[in-house]
Amino acid sequence: MTRSIDQASYPSNLFVSLLYLGGILLCNGAHGEESATQLPGVDVRASADAHAPELGPVSPEASRPQSVLSGRAIDAFAPKFADFGTLANLLPSFVSSAPNGNGFDAAKSITLRGFPDGQFNVTLDGIPFADPDGFGHHSTSVFPASSIGQLVIDRSPGSGSSLGYSGTGGTLAITSLALPTTSGAEVYGAYGSFATSQAGTLIHTAAPTEDGQTGLLLNAQHLQSDGAMAHAFGRRDDVLLKSESRFAGAKLTLLYTYDNYHYFNPPSVTTDQLSSIGSNAGFSLNPASPDYNEYAKTDRTADIGYARLEASPATGLTLSETAYTYAYRNTGLSSNGDITLAKSYQVGNGFGVAPTDVAGRSSTSAYRTFGSILQAEHDDANGALRAGLWLEHSHLTGGRDAIDLTTGVFYNANVKAASSALYDYHSTLDSIAPYADYEWKAAPSLIVRGGLRYQYVRRGFDARVVPNSRPPTDGEIKRNVHSLLPSLEANYALNQSTHLYAQWAKGALVPNQSFFYTNNPALGNQAQPQTSQAVQGGVIYSAGPVNLTVDAYQVALRNYVSQITDANKNTLFVNDGSVRYRGVEFEGNVELGMGFSGLVNGSVIRAEFRNDGIATAAQRVGDTIPLVPTYTGLLGLLYRKGPWNASVLAKLVGMEYQGPGGSAGGNDRRVAPYHYVNLTLTRQLDDWIGRRNTTISLQVSNLENRTPITDSAGRAAVGAGGPLLVNVLARRSFTLYLRTAL
Repeated sequence: MTRSIDQASYPSNLFVSLLYLGGILLCNGAHGEESATQLPGVDVRASADAHAPELGPVSPEASRPQSVLSGRAIDAFAPKFADFGTLANLLPSFVSSAPNGNGFDAAKSITLRGFPDGQFNVTLDGIPFADPDGFGHHSTSVFPASSIGQLVIDRSPGSGSSLGYSGTGGTLAITSLALPTTSGAEVYGAYGSFATSQAGTLIHTAAPTEDGQTGLLLNAQHLQSDGAMAHAFGRRDDVLLKSESRFAGAKLTLLYTYDNYHYFNPPSVTTDQLSSIGSNAGFSLNPASPDYNEYAKTDRTADIGYARLEASPATGLTLSETAYTYAYRNTGLSSNGDITLAKSYQVGNGFGVAPTDVAGRSSTSAYRTFGSILQAEHDDANGALRAGLWLEHSHLTGGRDAIDLTTGVFYNANVKAASSALYDYHSTLDSIAPYADYEWKAAPSLIVRGGLRYQYVRRGFDARVVPNSRPPTDGEIKRNVHSLLPSLEANYALNQSTHLYAQWAKGALVPNQSFFYTNNPALGNQAQPQTSQAVQGGVIYSAGPVNLTVDAYQVALRNYVSQITDANKNTLFVNDGSVRYRGVEFEGNVELGMGFSGLVNGSVIRAEFRNDGIATAAQRVGDTIPLVPTYTGLLGLLYRKGPWNASVLAKLVGMEYQGPGGSAGGNDRRVAPYHYVNLTLTRQLDDWIGRRNTTISLQVSNLENRTPITDSAGRAAVGAGGPLLVNVLARRSFTLYLRTAL
């Protein structure tokens, strides 16, 4: 059996998690930080500003490619059940899929400029968060669309104050709901295809404007769905609590968000199943079948909390401190082997259970992270200096046991250890990162920004059973890495409407915990951080009804990590070779008149290996990197006039290869180009029913009812010529949404 998770270390309920948040406040002091959360040129209150851009370039003063999806845009035409992975699909160079439907399938094959999840940062109000092992994200376990104030994508390694472990690909910055200027309450709900429903309430007081005032906000919602795939039910409960207080010239912000998600983890399906069953192929309700939905039962909980205090003790000087914590816990079942091939999914002989029973895995993982961001910022006529210190500690445990799913009995699949444990470990991750940025107003039309961050990271790994049933570590193994990350960028105004910008920046990817998963973990993990050099530039035009930006970039990724076997047949992860990403991106919007406006964004991407044999023996110089679409695009027509609001949005994704060797993997891992169209129609009902701020919306996702393949995992039965294992676009769905003020 797996090592039990100490509930004192990994709280999974609201009360205990609040105690943990209180604990870090006592340890760090009631200090907080606001300005560190802002990307240059981004107003964190944009969701409350009626004149904020809805979808498009962030600001003419930006000095790197940034795009915003405002709160108004999320309300107007984003899917009501969306997570951040679905929302970000509306922005340039971002791709993700959700075959079980929006909000009920963690975003799959996420990429930004072709960089996969774990190679770009995700932040909440400026706080980076990620799984400590591989820095990935569970999009259905944090912040549903109803709790998001705005979303910004920064497609660059950023500056010194761009915090996180994997900024090579950029940063996806989520901003929580802002407290409005007036008190109010509303209820909202939705119902749609696949028996999908939503019920929620938003209650808030006014944001404080002077000392002695406190503002409060509560958003709570329940989501559930049968799923676009057969018998792939899921239900989610989310709570967001936020307060702002002003006293003695300072502002204190407290936030806590909690998510509880129970679901049957949707499987990939074979092309044979698609032919015989259709695009809704998923689970069965037959306990004798390996695709029985109870054999994929999963429970997840997650929470994020922070306290942030900002004070200005002198003119032009701002001091801030953020103390934060976040956690994630997952327990679930899964079948072992290929469920389409009996000999693969059956337990087999010699384990003391019926050999024809369904072989399975019972898995548990949990982590809790504590962090602090201390920052000082000074502004004067010449520019602004920002300096700070980011500290973080994470503790992670993971375990997996072999289980006979037919009977629920654990069996000794780990033959060498005579144990059911396939892995059982605990690990730690610690980081120290001092940083500084300086923005120099070099001339009335020229702004130059320089940044520097030093990042020291220490991993500790201790396993009773190393993943893949390997021998124990015999105590904790430690691995230390460090990176120095400078940046330089500038924005030059040709005139009031046209700005040029350029950036050079260095990024780094901290080695994954999986590099310890070898027969000799201390020897296996020899990789240093992969480093990147990004060079990019562009033009931003904003005048009258037109906003437009175009940029070109090159990112050279060096010290690429590859897996090799030495002369003693030891598996090693080492730095070997380089890859290169290049592309052109554009986005814009234009007011067309009579209530209509148009928007467009797109990118053309090319990423290739620069050395032979980095990922696989067959891979050669010039082969395409996996998970890099040849292009992305969004075309949209919007309408807003009087009580009516409408949108038609088409997303386009180019061809990509999803095997480890990229294009060297051949057609089994090739995903053809695809697209889909979403439609939204909204009407405010105040003139009909006399109630303030009542709206009704009809949304149609995948209007054309196309179900192309969005992901490919290769042959289901390797070596047996089996069908392809794939994900497909969820079929057409309808949602009716109602929101009204109380």
